[in-house]
Amino acid sequence: MRRVSIFVFIAAIFAIAFLAAGTAFYFYGVNDKYRHSQMMVQRNILFAQNILLRMERGNPAEQIEEAARKYGMKWIQDEKEGVALLKKAKLLGRQPTPFGFIDMLEKEGHIYLLINAFGRLILFEDLQYHPYNPTIVWIYFALTALVMGLIFWAIWFKLRPLKSLQRCIRKFGEGELDIHCRIDGSDEIAQVSQAIDEAIGRIRMLINSRNLFIRNIMHELKTPLTKGLLTVQMVAESKQKERLERIFMRLDSTISEFGTIEQLSSGKFPLTVRAVTMEDLIDQAIDLAMIDKARGSYDIAPVRIEADFKLMSIALKNLIDNAMKYASDRTFHIVADDRKIVVESRGEALEHPLSFYLQPYTQGSDAVSGLGLGLYIVDMIARVHGFGFRYEHRNGSNRFIIELQQQRKRPL
Repeated sequence: MRRVSIFVFIAAIFAIAFLAAGTAFYFYGVNDKYRHSQMMVQRNILFAQNILLRMERGNPAEQIEEAARKYGMKWIQDEKEGVALLKKAKLLGRQPTPFGFIDMLEKEGHIYLLINAFGRLILFEDLQYHPYNPTIVWIYFALTALVMGLIFWAIWFKLRPLKSLQRCIRKFGEGELDIHCRIDGSDEIAQVSQAIDEAIGRIRMLINSRNLFIRNIMHELKTPLTKGLLTVQMVAESKQKERLERIFMRLDSTISEFGTIEQLSSGKFPLTVRAVTMEDLIDQAIDLAMIDKARGSYDIAPVRIEADFKLMSIALKNLIDNAMKYASDRTFHIVADDRKIVVESRGEALEHPLSFYLQPYTQGSDAVSGLGLGLYIVDMIARVHGFGFRYEHRNGSNRFIIELQQQRKRPL
């Protein structure tokens, strides 16, 4: 489902409410205009009936004129004036009567009442008529729109800190620890921001403590290793000297690797992607594994891939280590091209799905050594490159595959 911002949602709600209010006021205005015209018609009909009644009784002109004044009507007795007023007048309606008819006419914003009865034509002008004025409706609509706008602004202003809180949390998720998310206030948003800020502070303290602890350990381990290497250089040439040198070099490489993986897991490792040849990458991995290259067989295509040379060599080193540890014949085979890198060795299939071994400090029941970090490191490096990592058992061989489909081939 598509994510909709709460601000967009609130704006949509108020837009719909504004349209609904505008529609309601429009129909109210139409109905009010109709009611105004009906009241005018009813008033004129009552007046005309009163005049007809007086004419039937034979009331003198003075009484008829007096009655017209009381109704706010002007009796137009001048025949020429009457003819001029009726010329091009618009007929609004006609009401038949037993004695004739009553016409309601409009001209230039004035309403006239023409009574035709008893063989006479009597013309009146409605002096109290006022055209319908929708101003009051528009005023009410404007006030309603203003109130709705103020409510919308108040809600928007109240929720606006959520945007800064969202940006703060996003930065924290991207690894920026030196941030503060506290928002002043006493409402729920401020309380949430303060709780998040306190949590970030505690996490920052834990991460800094962990980093300091790891750096101290690495420093304390590096010092005796360096001294050990210097001491070994003073020993006479022998197989024991060569073995000790390889042990110290492997320990030094492992400590450096742990530092790299720690930076990678914390999101602070600067990924340097460049075009590297597949052969150089595998040669570097074998050197890091400190094994005889003749222990393996190779089917390597002459291609380049886009990758971080240091990280990918560490990933392949771990796969080669894994193959050498668990292979029944202590050999391995590498197949590499522009689509995938496969490290395979003879052996029984894994007891569990690959996801089980991708957890840190997990290893099979036949483990010879190690902390179970090898496959976890490979999977992490593959993911930061956007590669896939999978496992299959085929023809008695365990095959660990790094998928490179997203990379473009670069022939040598």
